[in-house]
Amino acid sequence: MAETPKTFSTTLAPHIHSADSVAKRYWGQVAALMPLVLAACFFRRAEFLHALLLSLISAVAFEFFSAKLFEKKNKFYHGEAVLIALLTAVLMPSGCPASAIILANFLALVVAKEFFGGMGEYLFHPVLFARVFLQGGVPGLMAEPMVFYGNGWILAAIGLGGLLLLKQRRGYWEIPFLYLAVYSFSDLALGCRAGDPLGFFTGVLFTGFFLLVDPVTLPLTRKGTRWFVSGAALLGALLSPRGFSIVAAGSAILLMNLLTPWLDIWLRPIPHSSRKLLKEGRAQ
Repeated sequence: MAETPKTFSTTLAPHIHSADSVAKRYWGQVAALMPLVLAACFFRRAEFLHALLLSLISAVAFEFFSAKLFEKKNKFYHGEAVLIALLTAVLMPSGCPASAIILANFLALVVAKEFFGGMGEYLFHPVLFARVFLQGGVPGLMAEPMVFYGNGWILAAIGLGGLLLLKQRRGYWEIPFLYLAVYSFSDLALGCRAGDPLGFFTGVLFTGFFLLVDPVTLPLTRKGTRWFVSGAALLGALLSPRGFSIVAAGSAILLMNLLTPWLDIWLRPIPHSSRKLLKEGRAQ
C-alpha cells in the first residue's frame, strides 16, 4: 500500500513583533501636546487659534507637495506633519504674520526634512531649524513664543503633557530632568538670572519634554544622548545671558545635531568579544 505523501504549508518566517511604531510615536507626542494646545487656545484664544489652523493647513499642504516632488507615498497617517504643525504654532511669537507661519512649515517639512533625506534621515530638528532660520532672516518679527510667558496654567499643561510622554515609555525618561538640571545650574553659575522665572521654567520644560525627544536627531546610545542633552543645556545657557530664549536653546540643539555623528562614533558600544581581547592585550 502506497504511503500518502504529507502535505506541507509554506508560511513566512517568524519575526519579532513590537507594539511600537513610527505612527504611535508621533501620535503619542501629539496627544501629549494637547494639554498645552488647549491651554494656549483658552488663554490666547483667537490669536493662537489662527496660528494653529494656518500651521495645520500649510503643514498638510507641504507634506502633500513634498510627497509629489520627491515621488514618495503620502504618509499622513504617521502624524509627523501634524506634530510639526503643532510645534510650529506653539513656537510662533505674538503678532506673527501668516507668511512667517507658512514659511516656517515649508522650511521644516520640505527643506529641513525632505532635502536631508526624509523621515528618519534628516540631520537637524525640522521645527528648530525653521525657527532659528526665521530668527536670523527677520529678527524684528521673531520674538519669544506667545505661550511661554502666560501664567502658571501653561506651565501646568506642559507638566501634564510631559507626564503623558513619560507614561508612553518611548524614550529616555531622564532627558527633560537632565536638561532642566544642567540648564538651571549653568544659568546660576554664569549669573544669568535675569528674566521671568515662570517663563524660564516654562521654556526649559517645554524644550526638555517636546524638543529633545526626536529620536532621529539624537545619538544612538543612551550615554551619547546624555552628553547631547548636557551639551545642549550648557550651550543654551551660554548663548542666552538674560534668561531662557527659544532661539538660544534651538541654536544649541542644532549645534549638537552637528556633533551627533561624532558622539555615535566616540561612544559606540564595544562588543564583548572585542572587549575581552583588549583586556588580554593590556594584561600582556
